[in-house]
Amino acid sequence: MKKCNLVICICFVLSGLKLQAQISTEELPVSFSFKENTLQFDITTAQTLPRLDMETINREDREREEENRPVRFGYRHPVHFTLDNSGQWTTLPNGDKLWKLDIYCPEALSVNLLYDKFHLPERAKFFVYGSDKRQSIGAFTSVNNKGTKENPQGFATGLIYGDKVTLEYYQPEEVTEEGIISIAYVVHGYRYIYLPGSSENITASGACQVNVNCSEGQNWQNEKNAVALFIVEGYGLCSGSLINTTANDGRPLFLTADHCLECFYDALGDSMLNYSSFYWNYESPNCTPTTYPTPKSTTGAVVVANNGAVDVALLRLTEDPRNKSDVNTYYLGWDRTGNAGTGGVGIHHPDGDVKKIATHNISPANSNCMNFDYCVSYLPNNNFWKINWMATTHGHSVTEGGSSGSPLLNNNHRVIGQLFGAGNTILCPNLNCSNPSADISNYGKFSVSWNNSTNPKRRLQDWLDPNNTGATILDGLCSTVNFTDQTVTSNTTVTSCGDINTKNVIVTNGAKLTLDVVDEVNITGDFEVGGVGSELEIK
Repeated sequence: MKKCNLVICICFVLSGLKLQAQISTEELPVSFSFKENTLQFDITTAQTLPRLDMETINREDREREEENRPVRFGYRHPVHFTLDNSGQWTTLPNGDKLWKLDIYCPEALSVNLLYDKFHLPERAKFFVYGSDKRQSIGAFTSVNNKGTKENPQGFATGLIYGDKVTLEYYQPEEVTEEGIISIAYVVHGYRYIYLPGSSENITASGACQVNVNCSEGQNWQNEKNAVALFIVEGYGLCSGSLINTTANDGRPLFLTADHCLECFYDALGDSMLNYSSFYWNYESPNCTPTTYPTPKSTTGAVVVANNGAVDVALLRLTEDPRNKSDVNTYYLGWDRTGNAGTGGVGIHHPDGDVKKIATHNISPANSNCMNFDYCVSYLPNNNFWKINWMATTHGHSVTEGGSSGSPLLNNNHRVIGQLFGAGNTILCPNLNCSNPSADISNYGKFSVSWNNSTNPKRRLQDWLDPNNTGATILDGLCSTVNFTDQTVTSNTTVTSCGDINTKNVIVTNGAKLTLDVVDEVNITGDFEVGGVGSELEIK
């Protein structure tokens, strides 16, 4: 039986739409408020980067596939663009300062930027937008700073579709502290990943894939909120999931695959993933999508534990997704008994596509898959589960490139492994949608990852059982949903097993907003309902 305690104010007012992306103020660039040609910038100062040698890129990508490395969507051009050595400054009529830099990547499908140093003073704002000004992200502010002014850390901004981007830095006249913006890489996108703004409205992954909001995902609506698309260091694609601890406090720990770290990052070495991003709730709202949703992203992580022998990595996220407005989070439970049970699902982002669900009804078999690895060679072992997926009502989902690191959930809704995928393609085939019935997915065993090392940075035990309870199974954790600053213009359902806090939510245009709650929850806040036929339902 569902129960909910309600503290809701409903009024009748209309307002505008706000969209969420990275943690930012979600406002338009300062220059957009000026008439065309009012601001004098010399376009000849644009930075033009080389065209890609696609023959070489394609050869490298085939090699990466054979080595089971993360799928690339872009090439990283090393650069050194700063506020001092690039772009142009101008002074606005009121004395404020504006800096702009145009970057051109010939024939690029998308452009995104990675910063080795990023630190903004209070009240300063930073934006990135496309040449047609239809897509912009920002403002980024001092809230996004990592490290100190004396020791600034790295940062990353999201994809802008097209081959030209503009960077804009705004500093009010009264701000005397200098900002630090140093771009280390420009990522030249040559493969579409289908985030909003893409000029291609087609499916990235195979045609057999099943969207998580089809009927196959009906019983997995909590668990899906734990899974995110993992943009590896600005140019690679993986998946992963938030995972619960015995502290039950929603700490931002993210389970993924060690091979997603590309052998470059390690809990015992360089552990900072400043250039990585995580896209949350990136899923089709229905079974057959006609448009792509706007995902919400966070940036940055630290590797706290990883182990190549079972292909596991545990990250601590630098930006907590719970601090994002309208991000539904869930923390997966786990089972370390080594008993896989019968039946379960994998939830993943194949090829950077919207969230999919794959289903099986077998008892996973032991696998020696990890006897080949591009970092280190290992002897055959039984550190992995082997799965063949089944056809379901809406398709025959399988794992593809980009699914790596995604969780394998047993029929009790607990994690028992994370996806390795295809190592040696002869020993561990991964045939994806070309022959789904033959697809084999290999998952590193959670039970092995738990304590297969004496070093806390090579196992999960110390991080997921911080209270040293000795628990062998743990249930998932619901998180509070903050549904704020939204104008609902089409039928929308918010599903939560935790409390729902609302603010500045407007239901209009004849739309219906449904709050679908599980168990006993609190719903607090205010709604504004306007327009004929608009409706709020709680069930």
